[in-house]
Amino acid sequence: MESGIQLKPSVSERQRLLILYERYRHDYETNLNRLYRQVRKLLIKTDINFNIKYRLKSFDSYFQKLIRYRQKEVNPIIINDLIGMRIICPFLEDIEYVESIIRSHFKVIEIEHKSAGKPINEFSYESIHLTIELPEDQFNGFIPYSGRTCELQLRTILQDAWAEVEHELIYKANFTMLNEPIKRKLASLNATLTLSDIIFQEIRDYQKAIKTLREKCDYTMTQKILLPNGSVIPGNGHSAYEEIDLPAAIISKSSVEKQLFEALEAHSKQQFPKAIQIYSQLLRQKLKPAIRSIVYNHRGMAYFVLGEYEKAIKDFTQAYKFDSQNLRALNNRGLAYRMLKKYDLALKDFGHSLEIDAYQHEGYHMRALTYFDLQDFPKALADCNKALNLKPDYSPAQSLKNLIVSKMSF
Repeated sequence: MESGIQLKPSVSERQRLLILYERYRHDYETNLNRLYRQVRKLLIKTDINFNIKYRLKSFDSYFQKLIRYRQKEVNPIIINDLIGMRIICPFLEDIEYVESIIRSHFKVIEIEHKSAGKPINEFSYESIHLTIELPEDQFNGFIPYSGRTCELQLRTILQDAWAEVEHELIYKANFTMLNEPIKRKLASLNATLTLSDIIFQEIRDYQKAIKTLREKCDYTMTQKILLPNGSVIPGNGHSAYEEIDLPAAIISKSSVEKQLFEALEAHSKQQFPKAIQIYSQLLRQKLKPAIRSIVYNHRGMAYFVLGEYEKAIKDFTQAYKFDSQNLRALNNRGLAYRMLKKYDLALKDFGHSLEIDAYQHEGYHMRALTYFDLQDFPKALADCNKALNLKPDYSPAQSLKNLIVSKMSF
């Protein structure tokens, strides 16, 4: 790094720096593109919804930063954000996860949590800045005062929105000229966006908790889907809730929400009588049709696991009556008919469900199980293949297919 130069750059020095900037610019752009591909490859393996922005500072921005550093008498001068990247995600927990990924795959030499410990009326945006070091052998030369580094910023969508607005209204303007009413409005907006991020994360945490309970409830029903020889189809043979946005449907009904959560918790712990009791209490309340359909379907599943198939069928019928889009209830009723060996009714329900939505890999699997019971192996195999065409890694259908093929080979 260079040192000992005058405080105010001369015209000749600016020209010299511009020449060096243009000479090595391609190197920096190449490294930035390489880093973008590396980061994107890492994040695309996750289920995070992300957006990446990246840039090389223009010469004018670089030169202006150099002047500011000199005015502040920074020594030595190292501009670590000549190349920069920003990763934007919907939720706060996504940012934490991305930070852990970056820290485990790159050499991080500095981490800064913007606005940490600052009062909100200072208008600082929330953001995590990581300075990562790039391999020296990837550079043919260096632009003066720059490090072989990249500043990588991590923000939520709302944090990024605030930062963009702040940059225009505050950073580019003379903040001392803003009067008190405007300052209060900006502080209020900053607080609102920060609180919104927290609320969004709380909602997501709640949805995850509900999803976990639903999957546990579903597993208990899966264990009842048996083959004639008494073996259990491995894996999650039937997912009763995957498509239902339950939290969004009941978020405004706090008492109903609490009861349903308690019922799901009891159900997931295989406390079926308790779960049925709470479901029944819920059904005595005034509920929207879609919610009533969900509760009937839940209670039917509990009855199903207890072997009370007739009661389960009544509940699944009610669930479908209150919401004709609840194909899970229709499929569940088909499973209950199958357990009662009423195969014609089971096939009718599965067929009706698949007519409405032909892209249900689970629906084909459930119908294949019924055809297997009837020893109609060609139709069972055809449905297994349809399920696997829709979801190639669906292990229950693959296991059933293997069994069918072994039967047909005799």
